[in-house]
Amino acid sequence: MRFQIKKIILLFVLSWFLTTPLMASDPVRIVIEETVIDQKTLLSVYGYAEGVEPWQTVSITLSDEKSAIIEQTPEINKIGNWGVEVVDIGAFKDGNITITAVVKDDRGNIVAQTGSSAVLDTSFSFVGFMNNHFAATIFLLMVILLLLGFPMKIPLIAGATLGVYLLYDGDMSQMQFMIQQMMAGIRPAALIAVPMFILSADIMTRGKSAGKLIDLVMAFVRHIKGGLAVSTAGACAVFGAVSGSTQATVVAIGSPLRPKLQEGGYKDSFILALIINSSDIAFLIPPSIGMIIYGIVAKASIPELFIAGIGPGLLILLLFSIYSVIYAYINKIPTQPKASWSERGKALYHAMWPLGFPVIIIGGIFGGIFSPTEAAAVSVAYAILLEGLIFKTMKLGDFYATTKSTGLVTAVVFILVGAGAAFAWVLSYAQVPQQLLGMIGISEMGQYGVLFVISVAFFVGCMFVDPIVVILILVPIFAPVVNDVGLDSVLVGTIITLQCAIGSATPPFGCDIFTAIAIFKRPYFEVVKGTPPFIFILLSVAVVMIFFPEIALYLRDVAFR
Repeated sequence: MRFQIKKIILLFVLSWFLTTPLMASDPVRIVIEETVIDQKTLLSVYGYAEGVEPWQTVSITLSDEKSAIIEQTPEINKIGNWGVEVVDIGAFKDGNITITAVVKDDRGNIVAQTGSSAVLDTSFSFVGFMNNHFAATIFLLMVILLLLGFPMKIPLIAGATLGVYLLYDGDMSQMQFMIQQMMAGIRPAALIAVPMFILSADIMTRGKSAGKLIDLVMAFVRHIKGGLAVSTAGACAVFGAVSGSTQATVVAIGSPLRPKLQEGGYKDSFILALIINSSDIAFLIPPSIGMIIYGIVAKASIPELFIAGIGPGLLILLLFSIYSVIYAYINKIPTQPKASWSERGKALYHAMWPLGFPVIIIGGIFGGIFSPTEAAAVSVAYAILLEGLIFKTMKLGDFYATTKSTGLVTAVVFILVGAGAAFAWVLSYAQVPQQLLGMIGISEMGQYGVLFVISVAFFVGCMFVDPIVVILILVPIFAPVVNDVGLDSVLVGTIITLQCAIGSATPPFGCDIFTAIAIFKRPYFEVVKGTPPFIFILLSVAVVMIFFPEIALYLRDVAFR
């Protein structure tokens, strides 16, 4: 019996020794993971603690070399993380800041402790100043370069370079990332469509296609009151369906029609405003180079964007025509003789070949026969066939000169695209978009508020900078917000394209204004004098599209839904 009692006691003692370590609490441990000093005097400390019981607390003590002390007691979350954020250490002396983190029990005894340090330096640093004002520094550099007369690609590249320099603390070896982003920006296959549409527009501008389209429109509407102005707007819309370029439309339609409008009694200020604003329709009616760039940046369907642009383009054409008729009645503009049906038939016959362009492009994409890139290639082949073999307006040497001109324009466009992609990456990496959007509280806005902010941003941006650059910079900024509020990317793209078109013809620096100045040799203020009524009409359409998106999406839904 005594032997068995001894065995039980021995077994109990052995079990106690074995289970005691398992029952013991985990050792308390505290770690400082990161210390950050912002704006020279704002210190944040982050870390974690292990094995802390509810009755134990974490205490952070900051002290400088002169024994000034700041104490903080941060909260610990469920997984043990803690943080002390934005502590003002401006009263400390420059030099080493000692950071001590301790865990105390309910009696004030220290059960765990660790330490770290940071360096306080309040002396002025130009690089530090630029880092603290990252976005303002980059944009100031770009504005200065623009005011000095540099083309837009130089400020973009300079802004991206300065951004990389600041982000990587002057380590210029990291410039490889900017080069990678530039190459990635021009890599999408859909960009091949851009030089092809530019080439086909150049060929038609040099040939007879534009003139035949003008004759067709005038044959049917020149006899009504304001018919010449309506013909101009209509010709811009039709040529837009051929070229996709606002500046090509200003040249191709404005050059032959301006003298006719002057002979018809229109003021030159009205004529110039009509031409540059009607060319905006070319930015909406497919094929649109602006929509191609937006589709690539926003990863939206380019065929859907093309179809969605037709409704707003036709609405703008209708409103411009109504305003032209009203202007003609108010200013007592004489009407033109009515064309006979034989004259109309002849104009229609001669315009059949140029009208093949929108049929091929829109019909081919709408019918799923080919993609926008393939449609661009077909449009180039068709333009060569038309002007080289059918109309015989261009010889081999003319085609060479045209392709050379297109190559120069394409090089500029692709440099802008690459530089814009790198610049957008720098801004995104530095979280500038999040800061800007946070300042205006866009995350708390609904769909209408977001569309309004987007409209204003693109309208104002294109008043100063080329639309392609604005699309490349601003679309990545707004893309996350567009997704968060559930907006249709095609609707947003159509509104953005319209705002870019409006800004292109709006003072002070709309690019179509300077195209008109160069082509028509007229002073700046004469070119912009008649623009306000047209800009009001365009902005009205933009507002209506926000509240009635079916204007853009109805045809898209019929074609693709």
